[in-house]
Amino acid sequence: MAAAELTPERIHKRLARLFIKAFPELDAATAPSASQETVGEWDSLMTLTLLMLADDEFSVKIGYDRIPEIRSYNDLFALIASRLA
Repeated sequence: MAAAELTPERIHKRLARLFIKAFPELDAATAPSASQETVGEWDSLMTLTLLMLADDEFSVKIGYDRIPEIRSYNDLFALIASRLA
């Protein structure tokens, strides 16, 4: 699917699936509210895992220097959306 075809809703749906894959205790309703404060297993290694999953899913490159900025689902959504714009 071309980047232009990825509406915010589609990005959210696919990103939620990635979060559920990384954090099985989440579901489609709770994934969008996930953050490092609300998900106990979320550490810097999990952030790296999420970046790799996002790279595969959306074919975007988010530099590892951005890891400290990704503290929530919304942070990662914003980075992906900006790369696909």
